[in-house]
Amino acid sequence: MNTYVKVRAPATLANFGPGFDVYGVALEEPFDTVEISLTDGPSTVTSNMDSLPTDVNENVASYAAQQVLDRYCAGVHFDMRVTKGIRPASGMGSSGASSVAGAFAAAALCDKIVAEDIVLAAAEGERISSGNPHADNVVPSYLGGFTSIVSLHPFNVINIHPTDLHIVAVLPDIEVSTRQARAILPDKVALQDAVSNVAMGSYVIYCLMNGDYEGLSVALDDKLSVPYRKALINGYDEARQAALDAGALAFSLGGSGPTVFAVTTNTHKKEIADAIANAFADKGIGSSTYLTMVGSGAQVVALE
Repeated sequence: MNTYVKVRAPATLANFGPGFDVYGVALEEPFDTVEISLTDGPSTVTSNMDSLPTDVNENVASYAAQQVLDRYCAGVHFDMRVTKGIRPASGMGSSGASSVAGAFAAAALCDKIVAEDIVLAAAEGERISSGNPHADNVVPSYLGGFTSIVSLHPFNVINIHPTDLHIVAVLPDIEVSTRQARAILPDKVALQDAVSNVAMGSYVIYCLMNGDYEGLSVALDDKLSVPYRKALINGYDEARQAALDAGALAFSLGGSGPTVFAVTTNTHKKEIADAIANAFADKGIGSSTYLTMVGSGAQVVALE
């Protein structure tokens, strides 16, 4: 058994267009970092953000870690430090990244790195944040690349690692909670919208498997969540048009928002980022911009 571990887990974009609650992609940055050290006393958790819970049963990272420890290293106590690089309520999988980092760190501490156990423990961490153990952020944050959840019980996930797929993610200074974004969705959708999402969802996988990134200009069209959730993002339509005019291949909403993202080649990233930021600025809304790409997932940074 190890005595210290440091893990980082990246931001993610859930849904990735038409894959509501199923698809997700990991980004190279930003990311959250979790450090765990063994201790003789009661378990503790601290962070670089005063707003995060310091109760180990209420913090998503420590709660996820405890799920792993209870299975493999029962009775072990720890001191945990969470360093947030992803803003909470951002639409970039902030709680998912912390949950993954906590679960992965605990697994590394116990020398029991099992993907299914880490993902399921991290999903339980998500329950603390949003009320249900959803995994469309935690799966890509752990595995990296693009992921499609076929089933969690039994564990069955499609994982594709597209090369050189560049992403411009822009986080406007707007707050949208996951609960709020779920509440705005209708209970029923039109049959033609459901059919469209099946078609586009299939096309997304084809495009990523074959490197047809131009095809994502069609494939990322969503009828189930974006048409409703964009009402929570002042300036969404203007930002989308600005991104496309600047050369983006496709544009959509990251998870529940407010982060929006554009898919592009490396050539136009800065111009697209500026266009999106300016569209929000025209609405009097500031923003943070990330020029990144699809990344490799969670990593152990240090182990003793």
